[in-house]
Amino acid sequence: MNWQKQIINRFYSSSNNIGYNTSIFSMIGMGVGCFAIIIALSVMNGFENQVHQRLKGFEGDLHVLDNGNGQVDYFSNIEGIELTMPYMERKGVVKTNETNLIVIMKAVDEKLMQEFYDIPIKGEMPKKGQAIIGQGLANRIGKNIKDEITLFSPIDQVYGIVGLPPIKTMEISGIFSTQILNYDDSFIFITMDDGKNLFKRKRMYDGFDIKISDDTTIEAVKSELSDIAKYNLNIKSWKEKNRSLIDAMRMERLGAIAILGLIFLVASFNLSSNLILLSIRKMKEVGIIRAIGAPKYQIMSIMVRLGIKKAIKGSLAGIGIALLIVFIQNTFFFIPLPSKIYFIDFLPMELKMTDLLLVVIMVSTFIFFSSYFVAKKIADLKLTRALKWMK
Repeated sequence: MNWQKQIINRFYSSSNNIGYNTSIFSMIGMGVGCFAIIIALSVMNGFENQVHQRLKGFEGDLHVLDNGNGQVDYFSNIEGIELTMPYMERKGVVKTNETNLIVIMKAVDEKLMQEFYDIPIKGEMPKKGQAIIGQGLANRIGKNIKDEITLFSPIDQVYGIVGLPPIKTMEISGIFSTQILNYDDSFIFITMDDGKNLFKRKRMYDGFDIKISDDTTIEAVKSELSDIAKYNLNIKSWKEKNRSLIDAMRMERLGAIAILGLIFLVASFNLSSNLILLSIRKMKEVGIIRAIGAPKYQIMSIMVRLGIKKAIKGSLAGIGIALLIVFIQNTFFFIPLPSKIYFIDFLPMELKMTDLLLVVIMVSTFIFFSSYFVAKKIADLKLTRALKWMK
């Protein structure tokens, strides 16, 4: 096997400028591809996690719509439920001097509100006769804390003796900002007492928002609730309620992976070109190996190992640099974001092991096949053509 070691050494020790430069380009290409896809996936994971936290902070883990009388306590004997927030919810209208806007009014227990909802609020929690509104809605109607708004809800209620729904003027005690358009532009929180007076409904509650403890799964609690309540409850997890948003983020993720995968494709072509160039310049050695009776698979093995060695250095460097940046960012938050545009003031990054495994599989596949096709082409070269290079 000495001849094989000699040929491998001669291939590896190629020092001509063309071979050296193309090797560098191959390594850089693979490194850039690994770096780009890891950073992109980490940033997308970070933003997705932030959005998920905002969604859960606004609605809890489970959203339960009561189809019964809204008075039954289904939750007292279920393990894993950390906190339950009863609510009444109706579409209504906020009146301003210039226009009327359709909003969603949610009446909740003000004593539990600060403990249950994990949303940034400027101002104070509402008391009777007060409300907190979204930042987007406040901007649309030109109102701020301590200003007054007029609310009424004409939907599904008994009107007064003059045929008009109850109208209530309330003071804005606080303004919340989730940076999620559907919430900030349309939601108004009021106290449960104000909700009962404003909605004039016989039902005690419309439903419940539920927080699940960390050591319990959402699906386990959902299944137990379904068994207990039968058909009286319509139960949705926060993911099911926001399915369209979550699906949109998933599609963006797949699109990003596909686009960034093109970097690997270009790097693979570069690697193949490099191997072809080196093979041409070393065709004399290939002809000698073929002439002394070396089988094709040994020549292919040399070429594949050569391609892997050239590409793996750049890939490992790209992965290592990306992991270092993710670690530093999560530790020191050295990459800031404008908080007026985004809902956070730093670039979130979160690397999942599944993403790292995906990168390893992608780069390994591209490296192997780009090396394999070139190796097969060289190994299948007719002996007479290979021997011509010896002249």
